[in-house]
Amino acid sequence: MTETYLIVGCGVFGLATAVELAKRGYAVTAIDAFEPPSPWSAATDYNKIVRGEYDDEVYTKLSIEAIEAWKSDPKFKGIYNNCGRVMITPSSFKARIDYENAGIANLQRFGKSLDIEYFNGGEELSHRFEFLRYNSLREGETSKFNPYGGLAHSGNALRAVYKEARSLGVRFLFGDRGKAIHLLRRNGKTRIETKDGSHLTADKVLIALGANTARLLDLKNQQSASGLFVTFIKLTQGEYERFKNMPVLFDCEMGYFFPPDPETRLLKIALPGIGARNMQDTSYSSSKVSLPRFKNENPTDTIPQHGVREAKLLLSKYVPELAYHRLLDSKICWIGDTQDSNFIIDSVPDCEDLFVASGDSGHAFKFLPNIGRYIADKLQGKLNDKMTQLWKWKESEGFDPARCGWRLNGGYPDLSEIKFHNENKPKL
Repeated sequence: MTETYLIVGCGVFGLATAVELAKRGYAVTAIDAFEPPSPWSAATDYNKIVRGEYDDEVYTKLSIEAIEAWKSDPKFKGIYNNCGRVMITPSSFKARIDYENAGIANLQRFGKSLDIEYFNGGEELSHRFEFLRYNSLREGETSKFNPYGGLAHSGNALRAVYKEARSLGVRFLFGDRGKAIHLLRRNGKTRIETKDGSHLTADKVLIALGANTARLLDLKNQQSASGLFVTFIKLTQGEYERFKNMPVLFDCEMGYFFPPDPETRLLKIALPGIGARNMQDTSYSSSKVSLPRFKNENPTDTIPQHGVREAKLLLSKYVPELAYHRLLDSKICWIGDTQDSNFIIDSVPDCEDLFVASGDSGHAFKFLPNIGRYIADKLQGKLNDKMTQLWKWKESEGFDPARCGWRLNGGYPDLSEIKFHNENKPKL
């Protein structure tokens, strides 16, 4: 194939697209400031949820396709864990309950999640899951277990796809040669200026920088970089043996935690009830835009001081024997939020050679095995009408990520307003 592609960003969208285009026989160059897994990618971590529940049929089909690929693709062996997920949702949060019920109904329409289990109170839950034997759910508080789905070691998943891309002949540039600093338009062509002064181009250019996309490209307020807080505890060997086979536990009000990582015995805790923004000036807009501030450049960006209490309360409610652990490696995970949580996968208006794949909204990682196929289809004018409409470029006057209907949280203050927990990192 003579058509060439330049992909800017080697996270989920970028790597997945590079692999798919290479499989189709195209010459692909992919660039990033860091070799995968990049510390700037939202997918760089120990664990990410792989779920199938969506209230939209397009995403339901896409998630089923992805989960089946996670389970069957040899490159993800030992990376994907089909452990299922325990979900607890307050009865007062009707929007979330409706979302979950619609998602389960969609899965069951396609013959999945037919074996969901429902529980009333903590005693029923403790009889089903030994790791929850000391949980303090009250009678009348309901929960459910969906065995379809689970988690993936996201950092290792990126490594696996990166390895495949290299084997297929994708050319990679990292460091100053791969760090995009300016997007230039000259004579109807897109060029990417990198930190070392190089100007890179191709027949088609795809910007796939996740939450950092708006640093390079004016997204017309379609996306806001939202910071979500995560932290970790390190289990003893005995604790690891007890908790290693647990499902993901997801309390949409308090937070969620994962089975411990087999290599490090670190157990990841996410606190979705609190978030952050980082409002910054840009060269293309008179108003500020929320952009990421990354941990490797700002090591004191941990979690808010009150987040320590929230993490401890979450552990105390479900696994109180682990609440004594010190919190480690706390950080902000930056996601590219959109108002409707749909992706932005489209050409940039008035730029025939320039495309964007962004707007992960914290739920894109699970599609690493299959999203590249659809992004490549868009690049080549083959994407079906439903996905084209769902992911089209939609200019906005801005939005508040805290108002996304399926979330339950206490707002998104600017980083300048947050008092961070002083975390003196002990040796592991």
